[in-house]
Amino acid sequence: MSRRARRLGALLALSCATVSTAWAQTFTPQSASRLTVSFTTERVGGGRVLVCGEVRKGSNAACERVIVSVEGLDENGRVVSRGRAYVFGTVPSRGSSPFELRMSSPGSERRFRVEIESYQFVSSGS
Repeated sequence: MSRRARRLGALLALSCATVSTAWAQTFTPQSASRLTVSFTTERVGGGRVLVCGEVRKGSNAACERVIVSVEGLDENGRVVSRGRAYVFGTVPSRGSSPFELRMSSPGSERRFRVEIESYQFVSSGS
């Protein structure tokens, strides 16, 4: 991983860790890929939500081109906002990579759902 990418990841993790958060949740998809998502959300300004998180890989195969989808749900469970975030770099085997998303918000969200939308295993290059 390049020095610049490591700095960006560290800066993002630090900025997300120092921000006061409204919610913290974890999502674990039921798949063989062993990817998990943890995230926090915070309202920033009028009509915006900041979602910071990380994708963890619990097996020996790294993933790249990971996309997470974020949905804001109202009190009845209806989707009232949505967005998509790209995970920075590669999610290493038994490691994690951060993501961040700023999305428009009507303000009626009571909870958020964050899921892995797509990913690709890193080829071994053989």
